[in-house]
Amino acid sequence: MMNQRNYKIAKSSRLHERGNVLFLILIAVALFAALSFAVVQTRGGGTDANKEKIQLAASQLAQYGGDIEAAILRMRVGKGMGPDVMSFETPFLSSANYTNPNCAVDDCKVYMPKGGAISYNAPNDEWLDWGQQSQPHWGGWLFTGGSCVPGVGLGNDATCNGDVDNLELIAIVPYIQRDVCMEINRKKEITSGVTPPPQDQGSAWINNPEFSGTFTTGEAIASAGGEIFGRNEGCFEGGGTPASGTYHYYKVLIER
Repeated sequence: MMNQRNYKIAKSSRLHERGNVLFLILIAVALFAALSFAVVQTRGGGTDANKEKIQLAASQLAQYGGDIEAAILRMRVGKGMGPDVMSFETPFLSSANYTNPNCAVDDCKVYMPKGGAISYNAPNDEWLDWGQQSQPHWGGWLFTGGSCVPGVGLGNDATCNGDVDNLELIAIVPYIQRDVCMEINRKKEITSGVTPPPQDQGSAWINNPEFSGTFTTGEAIASAGGEIFGRNEGCFEGGGTPASGTYHYYKVLIER
């Protein structure tokens, strides 16, 4: 028969065991909470990292567009050159259509130290829609004098492409990521960050669009909702050439 002393010892032992179990349960709960928090933070961190990547891509793209515009301005103001003598030829652009027959010296070449004094920077891989890799002009800058933007320069509507004097000199990066396109428009206050890019009403550039000193009557970059009316920089969804479901950055270098 258990005496009083042994009973007290057994009771104390059981209480101690219960305390240990409760302590272990509390530790397990704390570890589970910490693990759950870490998972949530990891997922959130991935989202934030992707958002920052998109923001950086949009900023870099727009910055280089501004650098090209500044180079053109230097040539126009500092050297008194018009677009008719400017040449965008560079070994990094495969098309020979950029060779301007009116430009025989380096002073009129955008990508030469004596000319625009700017280096050619190909679009970063992160900017591009790799599903469109087989399309013409993918992976490079396109410079065209065969398009206009209504409200920029003298052309006030989508018929601006009918008058050669209304055509702009425009730099385009075709086939970029949709998210990058949306971020560009958000930065330029064309649309909100969650609004799809405005769709072009027709084709944005002509066949053989490369600029070689001559403006050629062609196409207009214009949306039905007027989101890019009067905007010298932005991003749009194709509506003809290029096709719908593709996205394209543009920067007007010379308004006309």
